[in-house]
Amino acid sequence: MNSHLTITLAGKDHPQLINQLAAKTHELGGKWLVSKISRLDQQLVGIIKIEIPDAFAEQLESEFNKLSDFYVNVVKSDQPQVFVKTEHITLKVESSDRPGIVNDITNILQDIGINIDRIENHRIGVPDLGKTLFFAELSIDVPSQTNLEQLIESVQQVEGDMRVEVVD
Repeated sequence: MNSHLTITLAGKDHPQLINQLAAKTHELGGKWLVSKISRLDQQLVGIIKIEIPDAFAEQLESEFNKLSDFYVNVVKSDQPQVFVKTEHITLKVESSDRPGIVNDITNILQDIGINIDRIENHRIGVPDLGKTLFFAELSIDVPSQTNLEQLIESVQQVEGDMRVEVVD
């Protein structure tokens, strides 16, 4: 039987680090199912979902925890995945900024069962208007039967002047 591990890691980057992690996983009979890894200012952050034989799950966790200058967190899940047919879309959001706007957007999406794959947001001060504008781009997985117009309307309810559109 196989284990599924979701591993988050963050710390100082060094040459060949990703190759070392992948090689150790392969050596123990595991495979990376999904990974998202980014480098910024000689730091590396990532999340990796790994499938590995049960007999080697703890050894892999131990190997990843041996990394110096690194924070590693391993979450084990033996539950089989249930696949729902989804469509991957990108939402572009523009609005006046206010505290809690990201929280409100993500809560609405969670409440209607939509998974956020990626979110990037930024704020721009506009002195002539005396306010700050909020911009976000969200990559989301939407169940195929979802009505996109209703989804957009739901997100727009977060803020009176919010504009939401689906982009390709």
